[in-house]
Amino acid sequence: MAVQAETRKFKLGEFYKLGEVGILSEDEPVELLDGQIMIMAPIGENHRTVVDALAEILTDQRKARYRVGVQNPLRIDDENEPQPDLVLYHRDVVARHPTPAETFLVVEVADASLSYDQQSKIPVYAAASIKEVWIIDLIRNRIHTYRDPAPGNRTYAAVSSFDRLTWVSPREFPDIRIRLAELL
Repeated sequence: MAVQAETRKFKLGEFYKLGEVGILSEDEPVELLDGQIMIMAPIGENHRTVVDALAEILTDQRKARYRVGVQNPLRIDDENEPQPDLVLYHRDVVARHPTPAETFLVVEVADASLSYDQQSKIPVYAAASIKEVWIIDLIRNRIHTYRDPAPGNRTYAAVSSFDRLTWVSPREFPDIRIRLAELL
């Protein structure tokens, strides 16, 4: 008789309780995705450099239009609280994590995590109707953009990929121009 492995899904309250009782530490790199506690890959040097540079550029250009969250939780629902590398969100969000409706742009930086970001995180972001997601692919030197979440689906209608020399702008803030060559 074969034994089948089972997984247990967690709700957000249970996830936080694991931290309160010391099973998960505040410094442990984990996120809740589709009810599963996911251990995040260590942050490499190029990854950190790109996140820092992008945060600096976006902070300098915000003109009181948004806040910049760096490697902080995004509250999606009771089974999803990922920690994207960067989030642009409404300025009026204080003393709580931003929600999808308050989010302008999510950015993931991938050196070792590209398939995880594309196969696990993008569907969650699309299902939550997050308007725009970028994955900065440090292995292939590309910026992949995901726009227009497909209603009732876990995909985006508009997916594009740009090389390191192409300028890319968040749809909500077209005056902001970023290219990968400027971040490294």
